[in-house]
Amino acid sequence: MQQDKENLSRRDLLKILGASGIALGGVGLATPTKAEAKSDKAPNIAIIGAGLGGISLSAKLVQELPNAKIKLFDADPILYYQPGFTLIAAGIYNKQDTQYNKKDLIDSKVEWIQENVSAVNPNTDNLTTTSGQVYPYDYLIIGTGTMNQFEKYQGLTEEFVNDPNTNVTSIYTPDGAVKAQSMMKKAAKEGGKVIFAEPNTPFKCGGANKKINFLLEDLSVTNHTKEKIDMCLYTGGGAMLSSPTHAKMIEQFYIERKMPYLMRHQLVEVDTARNIATFEKLMPYTENGEQKVSKERFEKPYDYLFVIPPMKTADFITEAGLAITKGHTDGNWVDVDSYTLQHKKYSNIFAIGDCAGVPKGKTGASIRKQYPVIAENLIAHLNNQPLKAKFNGYTACPLLTHYGKAVMVEFDYEGTAPSMPCFGATRESWLNWFVKVYLMKPMVMSGMIHARA
Repeated sequence: MQQDKENLSRRDLLKILGASGIALGGVGLATPTKAEAKSDKAPNIAIIGAGLGGISLSAKLVQELPNAKIKLFDADPILYYQPGFTLIAAGIYNKQDTQYNKKDLIDSKVEWIQENVSAVNPNTDNLTTTSGQVYPYDYLIIGTGTMNQFEKYQGLTEEFVNDPNTNVTSIYTPDGAVKAQSMMKKAAKEGGKVIFAEPNTPFKCGGANKKINFLLEDLSVTNHTKEKIDMCLYTGGGAMLSSPTHAKMIEQFYIERKMPYLMRHQLVEVDTARNIATFEKLMPYTENGEQKVSKERFEKPYDYLFVIPPMKTADFITEAGLAITKGHTDGNWVDVDSYTLQHKKYSNIFAIGDCAGVPKGKTGASIRKQYPVIAENLIAHLNNQPLKAKFNGYTACPLLTHYGKAVMVEFDYEGTAPSMPCFGATRESWLNWFVKVYLMKPMVMSGMIHARA
């Protein structure tokens, strides 16, 4: 039986290696089939944001619209492989393992304007950079990602969170992830009061903080110090994840491992001098047919605090009238069709990645499915054809549950969506861990970002 399990694992590994384009002889992507141009037209395309989405899409458009004039707007010279931040905290990566120069990633046929965009006028089809320069466009793709708002928690700033000498951190910044590594080691060795806090508004990679929670618990078991650690996860939302199946799975893990958690508990204030976190317990109710929420404040002392900040998109999106104007994301995410990723009002505007106002899809895996959709739909619109390419809401998050084990969390608009049977929908395995730690980064940073995967 054990031999059968080992053989199955080897077969599964070979499947993964083949699917990811990784050669067994070394970490090198297989030579891709050369893409064929799909149009000889020459539109003026502006892409705002040289993150994973913007760079991957620009590479795809170079392949399929070789005559297009593509400008990529972004002042930041560094791209971080953000899925690696949890591995920094886990002590597997260091900061340099996640850091890339954008000049080495952006296709030479793309004009990189090293400025940020301060304004967009969708009625006259032009944008303005921070220096005041105006650029016209025929098509606009917004890929600005999200901005952290630590200051929404009274008493916190990003500078404080990144400061290596404080006891509050976040794995949503590279320096915070480095700091998280030392905080985890210290807590696992010495014990103490540990709080994990998540907001009740949309944020990227909903499983990230829980991975650190799981790994800290695993470390404490290994160090025989679990009884010395008083830790709890406080999440502002009413579920562990937007996928119901995986939300229940995560809850079950917490219950089985005797890890405390509380939902509908929103962090509102941090007294960094007294090491006190203030939460609001959110209690929804209905009165005369109207949905209301009762709130009750309470304080919790901490020795270590891991926070996920509330997030927003760039201000110009709201100012240009491109944002969602109702619901709890009012005035924030780009108002696009959930399937075509085309703006609902301006047909020559699309959005990719975390800033897109879609129900699901705030991970790098989502971008991998989005950039071919936008490329195909942009070309269809250019040729006055219907937009047939659809994004199905796919997202993936390798949920690290132990050192050496993970669940490949995959879902879309319809529900769970395992891409390979060996991953399993809710199965913990070393194979999923292996994919996260060793295969995902080369697939993304050597393949996807050049539109090869």
